[in-house]
Amino acid sequence: MVSCNTTSIVRILSVLKRAGPLRRARGTLLRRATDPWENDHSGIMNTLVPEPEIPSHQGPDAQSVDPELDVLTMAVKVPETIGHLHYWAVQLTRPADRAEVLAAFATSTRIAQVSMGDGLVALNVVKEMTADLGRPHGDLYEVALWADMLRVEGDELFYAYMVDNQAIVIPETIDAIRALSGAVDDPAASIAQTNASLGIGELAAVGS
Repeated sequence: MVSCNTTSIVRILSVLKRAGPLRRARGTLLRRATDPWENDHSGIMNTLVPEPEIPSHQGPDAQSVDPELDVLTMAVKVPETIGHLHYWAVQLTRPADRAEVLAAFATSTRIAQVSMGDGLVALNVVKEMTADLGRPHGDLYEVALWADMLRVEGDELFYAYMVDNQAIVIPETIDAIRALSGAVDDPAASIAQTNASLGIGELAAVGS
């Protein structure tokens, strides 16, 4: 199991890899300063803190899952605690169009395409919507990818998404436990069972 940010990277880039056009990916991560229950005694205020090394650890961590990924990450700690925000510039193996990329992302049940046009303009608004769906703690299990921000210029792809560091790793953790226990042999069946139990798919339905 890998971290919250790395989970999102592997989810997104694996989709592009399966679809065929992924060459290399470069991402900038705006990382939450601390966990909400530590707001009173840790974190940062009135500043931004660059991580001291490039690449940050998330890229190499993603390569521990898939060594074939050509991925590099940079990270900045920002003074908020709702979630992480990723910006990515991806080079494709060939020119593509926006519809093709969005269709590829739609093949993943754990990537929710949301829209600023629907009022989901910031991390706090997305988090409020998950709470309105009745999820415990407003958990966002999916990568919330802004579909209307996504752009393709020839063989270059640009997109941004939100990561809930308290919730995103939960589905894969459940799948891993089920696999280790031997309870379910078929990965697709395990994923479907986990998705149904957590309500994964609701957010995409709201944004569609």
